[in-house]
Amino acid sequence: MFGPHHRAWATGRVAAAVLAVGLLASACGGSGSTAASSAGAAVSSVASAAGSAADAAGSKLASAADKATSAAASVAEKATSAAGSAASAASSKVSSAVSSVKAGAATGPAEVSTASTKYGTVLVGANGMTLYMYDPDTGGTSTCYDKCATAWPPLLTDGAPTAAGEANAALLKTSPRTDGTTQVVYGTWPLYFWQKDAAPGDVTGQGVGGVWWVVGVDGQPIKTPAS
Repeated sequence: MFGPHHRAWATGRVAAAVLAVGLLASACGGSGSTAASSAGAAVSSVASAAGSAADAAGSKLASAADKATSAAASVAEKATSAAGSAASAASSKVSSAVSSVKAGAATGPAEVSTASTKYGTVLVGANGMTLYMYDPDTGGTSTCYDKCATAWPPLLTDGAPTAAGEANAALLKTSPRTDGTTQVVYGTWPLYFWQKDAAPGDVTGQGVGGVWWVVGVDGQPIKTPAS
């Protein structure tokens, strides 16, 4: 508000006033000179006070601007942090929901359907994710638990499973698991998802460890090597 330009302008006006008083004093004689000198000193004192006031006002204005900038930065930082936390929470919920779908969480009767893949027509869950069988399983009973069941979530059901697509309803059965849940069995094979399949149509679990295979409509594993 009171920058260098304004102070220079004020100083110039004061100098002009002093010069005018001095000329007038010269014209009036010695006593006038003394009066002019006193007037000049007074004007100079006023100019000095005005300059100090301008500096003080400028300093206060700069301080207020700094405080406003600091407050705005703090608000922006808090808003960014809150937005980041909200996004993280939303991402966690979405991830949890996707994991639940892949795991075939039993919220009712499970559905077994079919889909066409590079290995032929294979069994899939209601979510479109590929289903697999595990060679070590025998007699329709699962042997996949703990870390195995984390990587290969069993297709669970709450009630009699249903068939869709080309799946054969007559081949659908169930088998109790040791944790109290019920797993879907097709033919003689308990069915599982593969956690690394990211979308319907993925068959990345084919041939893993030489013991995991997609399942055909006839209930038999399709042991075509992974490609």
